[in-house]
Amino acid sequence: MNEVYQSGGKQRSRTDFELLAKRIVKNIKSLGINTVFYQLRPNGDSIYPSDIFPASKYVTGCYGVSHTYDPVEIFIRVAHEEMISVHGWINPLRCMSQSDISMISHDYTIKRWYDDKSPYIKVVNGICYLDPAYSEVINLICGGIEEIIDKYDIDGIHIDDYFYPTTSEGFDSLAYNSYRSSGGILSLDDFRRENINNMVQRIYASVKSKNSALPFGISPSGNTERNYNTLYADVKKWCEGECYVDYICPQIYFGFEHSSCPFDGVAEEFSNMVKNKDIKLIIGMSLGKAFSGYNGTEDTWAGEGKREWIENLDVLFRSVKYTEEIENCEGIAFFCYQYFYDPLSGLPRSETENECSLLLPAIKKFE
Repeated sequence: MNEVYQSGGKQRSRTDFELLAKRIVKNIKSLGINTVFYQLRPNGDSIYPSDIFPASKYVTGCYGVSHTYDPVEIFIRVAHEEMISVHGWINPLRCMSQSDISMISHDYTIKRWYDDKSPYIKVVNGICYLDPAYSEVINLICGGIEEIIDKYDIDGIHIDDYFYPTTSEGFDSLAYNSYRSSGGILSLDDFRRENINNMVQRIYASVKSKNSALPFGISPSGNTERNYNTLYADVKKWCEGECYVDYICPQIYFGFEHSSCPFDGVAEEFSNMVKNKDIKLIIGMSLGKAFSGYNGTEDTWAGEGKREWIENLDVLFRSVKYTEEIENCEGIAFFCYQYFYDPLSGLPRSETENECSLLLPAIKKFE
């Protein structure tokens, strides 16, 4: 929904934004959906006026410009008026591009780290990332989350699956070599997984220190092998242990005919991971494949199932129905609003309306 925040290189007027927010919330409510994951930190920046992170270009039109008003305060107020919960969504490690960070004031920690060539921030393919091996990085992430909880009547905190951006040994060689020199015995892969585990636990503790009842959850990739071996995210450990998450929302953005990650098989795999009865399983889906299928685009990673979304209009309907049979599935989530409605006009998307005609009754029944 970032595109609704700015227009013509500057922040949209407060009046226009409030009208858009009301339209979006009413559309969401009409779907039978009760919770919004609201992006607050897409790229080491801030959708809201922050003392810790710079204003996001998705709000102001470009970096280096301040907010003229607080869009998050407005959206949360409008959502709560319609009895819609709002979870603040952050990407903890991914920051902006090198060209964008050059526009950021030296007043912000991430810019000072970048300018000083600190090991806390690294560049991969022109994009800056924070390195979770360092307590200073985790402190910054947690400080930003605590700021959100202090500022807003937020209903939960949610992080996306942006963990390690690369498997290259060079990304964190300084931190790992220091760890080994101090007597550490973990392999590089296990060292990285422990860093992510520590980050998740620290975020959980920060959330609970502010409000013990506030839920904290993560939406990992739907590919469990990729989670563990490429992103270094030990999702199974989080789902079995304590003080990691309150819910898990895997992004199962696959059809039933996907050769390596069929929807039903992946959903069951995550269901079997959740050993802690206090952790909820929310199944994440996307209309993105339906959108692409409408336009004749094959799902190239699906192998023999590459034409499933082109030839079938009921994939998501069957997915929702399938989740009703998963014993510990507490709900479903969809990425994202822009596939249901045009963010600016508020009109239904013609590219997915056929799929939605089947899907929406199933969502409301699930509710």
